[in-house]
Amino acid sequence: MPSTQPLVRTANVTTLEQRPEIGSPRRTLATLSPASQSPRRLVVGIVAAYPSMRAGLGALVQSDRNLTASAVAPQALAAASGMPALAQISDADVILVAPGDLGDETLVNLSSLSHSEGVPMIWLGPEGIPDHARESRRPAGVIAPDADAETVVAAINAVSLGLQVVDPAIADLHATAIPGADPETTPSTLSPREREVLGLVAAGLPNKAIARTLGISDHTVKFHVSSVLTKLGASSRTEAVTLATRQGILSL
Repeated sequence: MPSTQPLVRTANVTTLEQRPEIGSPRRTLATLSPASQSPRRLVVGIVAAYPSMRAGLGALVQSDRNLTASAVAPQALAAASGMPALAQISDADVILVAPGDLGDETLVNLSSLSHSEGVPMIWLGPEGIPDHARESRRPAGVIAPDADAETVVAAINAVSLGLQVVDPAIADLHATAIPGADPETTPSTLSPREREVLGLVAAGLPNKAIARTLGISDHTVKFHVSSVLTKLGASSRTEAVTLATRQGILSL
């Protein structure tokens, strides 16, 4: 359906001080041109374990002239709940992450910062996606780890417009491991780390003590507890322990 919006062209505006002096050559219509503005290039944050991987992904991204790549060092995400990388995450329009060889702490911090800053993420493969990211209904994407430049660019443009993207090459194999998967079809099985956290919750430990015991941050513990509550359908830590015990997930 054709647009009903009028076509608006921006012309150069000449102030009184800029008007030519009498006797100077007049500017004709042929010499006037609309002020052209190039579309703003989308900034894509690249997160991968190794510099060579970040460089390769950056090349795929920048195969489109409307995209620019910005490498995010995993070390910045792994420290202090990822806060050293906050500026880069908040400046990005989309985050492209290769989760292989990235630590659990790094991925949880990255997903948390992306969520809080409203920056959509594209995952290269479904492995390693934190549980709370899988259950999100926010714009996001999962594409094959060996996706070509055309697929990468298409996914970036789609999630930047608020869509969720799933590469057909992996959708059938990993239907329950993608962001936005229907929670009714997502298994409630807890990950090994979530079982560890739940066991310490059952022992009465607060988040800070759990963090010290497992050698992770308070922030990461909070996300694991939240994920456990969501999977078990519990509204409190006590209810989560009760439900897990009834289901045989937890032995007291």
